[in-house]
Amino acid sequence: MQQNWVWESENWPSFTVDHDLVMPYLLSAVRSVAPLITLSKELSPEKLAEFESQVLLDETLSTSSIEKDYLDRESVRSSIARHLGLPKAKPYDKRYGAFTQVYFESIRSANQLLTVEQLKTWHGMLFIEKPVLKNITVGDYRNEPMSVVSGHFGRNEVVHFQAPCDNHECVTIYMKVFFDWLNGQQVFTDYLRAAIAKFWFVTIHPFDDGNGRLSRIIAERCLAEADHTDVRLYSISTEIERRKSEYDSLLEESQKGDGNLTSWVVWFLQQVQAAAETSLKRLDKIRSSTQFWDSYREQSFNERQRK
Repeated sequence: MQQNWVWESENWPSFTVDHDLVMPYLLSAVRSVAPLITLSKELSPEKLAEFESQVLLDETLSTSSIEKDYLDRESVRSSIARHLGLPKAKPYDKRYGAFTQVYFESIRSANQLLTVEQLKTWHGMLFIEKPVLKNITVGDYRNEPMSVVSGHFGRNEVVHFQAPCDNHECVTIYMKVFFDWLNGQQVFTDYLRAAIAKFWFVTIHPFDDGNGRLSRIIAERCLAEADHTDVRLYSISTEIERRKSEYDSLLEESQKGDGNLTSWVVWFLQQVQAAAETSLKRLDKIRSSTQFWDSYREQSFNERQRK
């Protein structure tokens, strides 16, 4: 039988990576994240919460935008502010509250094993308001075939990807293998584990909708483990959104491959580095501002000067 998709490969799901090719990119990513972690520890709890709120705002808006779901920026900002206990938090829509709660729970519990029940709960929270235009199963695995298709129905159709399984039982079996790997002993570093976990999850496509967002949440958890922190310091989704066409092309190419994920992992590590460098600039600005106000604490400024 001709292989069309990676899950039809005899190697599935034993993914391989050329470590010699990947290592320089891994080192660059780690070197970009390291000063970010160091500087974050110099901030007061209040300043760190302010910084994390900006990262989470970017992450929440970008991860939804990738799925063509555009959220209200101020509502998301207010929801994050309330979760972090920041002042001036305004009322917000319950949908945005559920969105941000998922991200907080996922990162704050990154050092714990991820369970099927937790994942399904998060899926339910992402769809606290069920879509009006399509009927989806919320809080449980899909029970039908899943494919990614573009073009008009019946003509000019292009099948970009066909997911494995056409029923709930099959998806459950595939996901058990995934969870055993995710929560088990690793031969990969946590940075590579994040890249592979994101690819593996979105390839199984276990839910009717929301798979992209959940795959990025799982990747962010792995990165938090790698960074030994329960605070989100940089946003992968923001970088993916900026390079959406690259992401789509590489994902499709890898899903038609033989399980060698070297190109995918290299690209993912490049996004980690870019995200960390972006956050470092923002964090350095916050630190400089803090140092300035500490130095001139006794100085009197009028409102115009302060602004």
